[in-house]
Amino acid sequence: MEYIVQYREDQNIVAATAKGEWDPRVDNDMVREVMEIVDASGGAKVLLDIRELRFDISIVRALERALEVREYRQGFKTVSRKTAIVYSSVNEKVDESVIFFETVSRNRGLPFLTFTDMGKAMAWLLEDK
Repeated sequence: MEYIVQYREDQNIVAATAKGEWDPRVDNDMVREVMEIVDASGGAKVLLDIRELRFDISIVRALERALEVREYRQGFKTVSRKTAIVYSSVNEKVDESVIFFETVSRNRGLPFLTFTDMGKAMAWLLEDK
């Protein structure tokens, strides 16, 4: 798994792009880097582009991952940020896992929303609400 994290100052967005085969250890490194920039920026929104990331996780693993991410994020002073996750809908199993991850995350107080369309994700991140 490879990733790039950038801060788009003009939009106050931390943009992370991941591709390759999903690896939870590398994913943790990416989350840490994103959260460090969120802390440093004083409140950036997050765009996570995983359209080129290959993952095949079960519903149970999606639940575990959502809980892990929430626990991990609590180690940072800035926990709640609006986060758009853009993924590729390759099959029903992936859709179910991603939607379940979103639901569990939102139920645990994490402001995540998933999209298959980058334009809609950006519009949601940039809306004034």
